[in-house]
Amino acid sequence: MAFEIELKFIQVNHALLREKLSVLGGVCKGRHLERNIVFDSPDREMKAAGELLRLRTKQWKDRNETVLTLKLPPKGDIPEDVKIYDERETKVESFEGTCGILEGLGYDGAFRYDKMREEWVLDGVEICLDELSFDTVVELEGARDAIFSVAQKLALPMENSSTATYHELHRAYRDQNNLAPQDSFYFTEEECQRLLNSL
Repeated sequence: MAFEIELKFIQVNHALLREKLSVLGGVCKGRHLERNIVFDSPDREMKAAGELLRLRTKQWKDRNETVLTLKLPPKGDIPEDVKIYDERETKVESFEGTCGILEGLGYDGAFRYDKMREEWVLDGVEICLDELSFDTVVELEGARDAIFSVAQKLALPMENSSTATYHELHRAYRDQNNLAPQDSFYFTEEECQRLLNSL
């Protein structure tokens, strides 16, 4: 069991942020494509409880990885200025095989989403530059105080910070643009191939 503590920032110029990270001694861990399926019961019990069951594939230029993750709301008093989950995850051998197991247990794919992720590390905080089908986002993950310290070093404006999930950000984007509700957000196969070729 481990706690995931994170904070997102929207409306951030990724190119300028890369320059700041380099100047401050940040280490780039590379880029990869993530494709996700979120599973839930047919009546969406997990969503109602604030829980998330996700199967993710990560594709680098030279390797792939599949990870199964369960996120649960932490118990007790938690700060509201960051997003915190009780996160439990493990690597699995087969994406298709794990899908079959989850479906056999009665779960179905509630929605899917993709993102291109570029990972950096600075002062023990993981900084993720995420490209989604509808926006670009920066996510900081680490200890709470370290997150705010790194955000200050990078001059990330707190008025642009968000504790929303990517699903919630997507919903807000569609609302703001008068688009019909849609849970999934993903790249076309052509876009995925372009992104993979750019690795």
